[in-house]
Amino acid sequence: MKGFLEAMKSMSVPDFQDIEPEQLRKMMEEARYPKEVEDVKETVDMTVHHHGVDIPVRLYVPERPGHGLIIYLHGGGFVFGSIRTVDALCRKIANLSGQKVISVEYRLAPEHKFPAAVDDAYESVLWAFENSRKLGVDSASICVAGDSAGGNLAVVSALRLKDNSQRLPKLVVMFYPTVGPDSVSESHREYGEDFFLRAKDMQFFGRAYLNSPEDALNPYFAPILHPNLSGLPETIIVTAENDPLRDQAETFAWKLDSMNVPVTCVRANGMIHGFENFFSLSRAAGNVVTMIWKLVGHILH
Repeated sequence: MKGFLEAMKSMSVPDFQDIEPEQLRKMMEEARYPKEVEDVKETVDMTVHHHGVDIPVRLYVPERPGHGLIIYLHGGGFVFGSIRTVDALCRKIANLSGQKVISVEYRLAPEHKFPAAVDDAYESVLWAFENSRKLGVDSASICVAGDSAGGNLAVVSALRLKDNSQRLPKLVVMFYPTVGPDSVSESHREYGEDFFLRAKDMQFFGRAYLNSPEDALNPYFAPILHPNLSGLPETIIVTAENDPLRDQAETFAWKLDSMNVPVTCVRANGMIHGFENFFSLSRAAGNVVTMIWKLVGHILH
C-alpha cells in the first residue's frame, strides 16, 4: 500500500480552476480505472424525467440478482463524473453485492448550480421507489450510495425524503463524503496539500457548485448542519486515513449516532480520497471495497 500511496502523491494533478469544465470532464473520463471491466448479466440505459429535466441512468444486473437495489451517485466535486467514469465500479458493486445497481448521471456545476444535483438525486430515488416493480426489486430493500460528492447527495436525498415525510431507503452508504463547509480540522491541515484531493480543489468545487456563501450553510449541502438527523436510515460511512475530508465525515458519524441513527463508520487506513475507484490498482483498496459491498448485499438480502 505504501508504494501505491507514494505513486498517487507523486501524480501531477492539474489546477482544476485553470481548465474548462468540459475539458476537465474529458480528462477524467480518459483517466478512469480500470480500463477492462467485469461482465454483468445485463446493462440497460434509461432516463428519469422530472420537471422538464432528463436524467440518464444505467441499470446493472448481476447474475442471479437479489431483490435489492443500490442507487449509486458518482463523485467528482459536483463538477465532473458520469455513468462512464463509474462504469467499472458499478459493475464491481453489482457483482460483489449480488444486487441490481442504478448509476445516476445528475447535472453538473458550474452550468447547473446547487441544488440541481440534489434535485436530480432525490428525483431518481423517488423514481426507483415508484418503478420498483418494473425494475424487479423490493422497494423495502433500496440503498442510496455514493462517493465524495455522490456520498453527499446520497445522504442529502435521504434527508429530503425524511423532511418531506416520504418513504426512506433501507440503507445509506457514503465513501469519504463531503458533509459540511470547509473546516480547519487535523485531517484538513495534514492531508490538504499532497494527497490527491487538495484544499484548493475543494475551494474550486465549492465556488463552482454553490450560488453564494449562504448556500454553504444549507443543510442540503451541509447535512452535518441539519438540526435533526434522527429518523434517517441505517448508514455506513467509509473514510480514508489520508483524506482532508476524513474528520468531517467521522464527526458526522458521531452526530448520527448521538441522534440514534444506526451508523457504522469504517476508517480505511493508508487510503487516500477516491480509493474506491482504485480497487484494481491496490489490493488494500480492493479489500475494503469487497468488504463493504458484500456487507451491503447481505443487509439488502
